[in-house]
Amino acid sequence: MATWQLRVAAVQLCSTHDQPANLARCRELTAQAAADGAQLVVLPECFSFLGRSEREKLGLAEAFDGTAPPGAVLATLRELAVKHAVWIVGGGTPERVPGDPRRAYNTALVVDPRGALIARYRKIHLFDVDIPGGAVLRESDSTARGEEPLVVDIAGAPVGVTICYDVRFPELYRRLVKDMGAEVLLVPAAFTAHTGAAHWHLLLRARAIEDQAWVVAAAQWGRHNEKRETYGHSLIVDPWGTIAAERAEGDGVVVATIDSAQVTRRRTQMPCLSHAVLWK
Repeated sequence: MATWQLRVAAVQLCSTHDQPANLARCRELTAQAAADGAQLVVLPECFSFLGRSEREKLGLAEAFDGTAPPGAVLATLRELAVKHAVWIVGGGTPERVPGDPRRAYNTALVVDPRGALIARYRKIHLFDVDIPGGAVLRESDSTARGEEPLVVDIAGAPVGVTICYDVRFPELYRRLVKDMGAEVLLVPAAFTAHTGAAHWHLLLRARAIEDQAWVVAAAQWGRHNEKRETYGHSLIVDPWGTIAAERAEGDGVVVATIDSAQVTRRRTQMPCLSHAVLWK
């Protein structure tokens, strides 16, 4: 494996229906992360918009295939990447679905320090649930399902990109690691307060342990409106499952230096990945 070292920042937000205000907060927190030496800044799911219903986002969906001028979201990410000379992952924002005005993709955008959009990941697993004692959410009513997993080289580090509910499906992460070579796993999220309290830490640490990879989870936190509250607890987990950094609540950033040395060390000491059987 190639050696690499990367200073990463997970940004924590309480986004609302006010897109300009959300993007302004992203500007402030990206500057804070860059001042702390971050080379990669990860924004949470719904960083650009979190409304009262899934359908509200459709009017803000942008095209990211070069067929239209950059909208407010992509323009902001490009601006911040260039200004601070950092990689930015916008962890989930509405993308237009050609020919389907009723749905948008939930798309994570990877922008390099030159401001180029080099990759995008469309969320594969959609959150359709009736939470006991909580909300009823049907993401698929207004969101199209993605199909392709993504691993992208970020400053020499092989990084797998996922979004929120994906974290409950270990087979996706095993593919990112075993088949595609990921050593860092991103999980930008807007985890509900109810499910987060029960499972957030367990799931993220489990993905780190079983795949012997770094996990960087940028989260939404707090009450966004009368219908939505998220758990927070942005964190960075090492390949042994130890939490290296965490922010429980409040807007802010979690920063840590991660490297390939710990990945190599754990995979050598406990060669689980070489023992794994991939069932057909």
